[in-house]
Amino acid sequence: MSIRRVLLPLLGAALLARAALASGPYQIAFTSSVRSGGLVRTELTVRAGAHPLDRFKMVRLTRADASAPSPGSILFLPPLGTTFSFYEQRDPDNAPGSSIAEFFAQRGFDVYGYSPRFEGIPAGTCEAGALDCSIMATWDLASMVDDIAFIRAQIELLHPGTRIVTGGASLGGILAVAVANAHPTDWDGIIEWEGMLYSKNPQVLAINQGYCTTLQGELAAGLVYDGVGGNVLKMAAELASITPGGLTPIPLFPPTLTNHQALVAILSTPTPGPATMPTPNYVLMNGSLAQDRLFNASEARATDDIARFVAYAPLSLVRDVSCSLAGVETQFTANLGAFHGSVLALGAGRGFGPYMADQLALFGSTDKTFLFQPTFGHIDHFMTPRHRDVVERPIFQWASRIFSGH
Repeated sequence: MSIRRVLLPLLGAALLARAALASGPYQIAFTSSVRSGGLVRTELTVRAGAHPLDRFKMVRLTRADASAPSPGSILFLPPLGTTFSFYEQRDPDNAPGSSIAEFFAQRGFDVYGYSPRFEGIPAGTCEAGALDCSIMATWDLASMVDDIAFIRAQIELLHPGTRIVTGGASLGGILAVAVANAHPTDWDGIIEWEGMLYSKNPQVLAINQGYCTTLQGELAAGLVYDGVGGNVLKMAAELASITPGGLTPIPLFPPTLTNHQALVAILSTPTPGPATMPTPNYVLMNGSLAQDRLFNASEARATDDIARFVAYAPLSLVRDVSCSLAGVETQFTANLGAFHGSVLALGAGRGFGPYMADQLALFGSTDKTFLFQPTFGHIDHFMTPRHRDVVERPIFQWASRIFSGH
């Protein structure tokens, strides 16, 4: 594989000129490209403000041989814990082409990705004062919608007239709902894969009203990030991989649990918290602590994904999600009736799935597809070795139909 970092002054100038049309003081800092396995991966780092942490990445993955026209563009939006690397994660055997992003790029799609502003901040640096992390107070759902609008403008510039669909898993599906609400005519379709911002269910409302109140209180007290949740999960996954039978040293769990049991407990047991129980019976991955196993997920795949987790989650972002699900915040769903593009929803029986119908009903679209996996936890679509059958192929068939105009 040859790696080269290249500056693209002419393209950069054009992008900078177009940047003024999107929200925010965006400026492309630099661009790098890598060619490997018949694909070209281009990464743009975008400054979103004067603060050194106020930056995000836009990724483009395309075939090196561009002789055949692309049928359309797909923009993948990240889950809360990770970045666009989620869609670039290969199967445990590291087979080329086994990532979600590669699957679509190899089939001629222009694949784009968004890695948010909280990518790459080392764990502990905010708490130690090594970095001024106060800017995270501004990293809410609206700021991410603005970032995505900027990326949308760049896709149009790079590939004029292309049909564009967007979405992703968890927060990626939530962001798809929010951008469709904010800019309903910009997208030909959205993918709400286990992503939800609206419900009429009394239990969902009650659960999230508690979280909303707590998060608003934390923000009012000057707290701006969660630096614990993701790092505890990373520690549990690492310990379960190294010494699965050893007793867990993590004080959040009974000392009689093994490292492997602690990981299974985090992933498959409903527990309080805005990241772990936004709906009744919700789990990240379906499994059993008593049996000490996950029912659907490849543990190697799960461990690889967890190792990619970012160190911090902005509380303002989590607040917007929880308060929307509580019915307190309506700005991210009030305009969904104006969206008439296609909607593909992927739901899990132990996730948002049983409660997604209320949100689907808000869309003005007459083209809605809901694919439901009753035995899956929130992120099992991705974690199962069968992800090709439950993620890539359904999305490919749906997007191909949209891109063909049918």
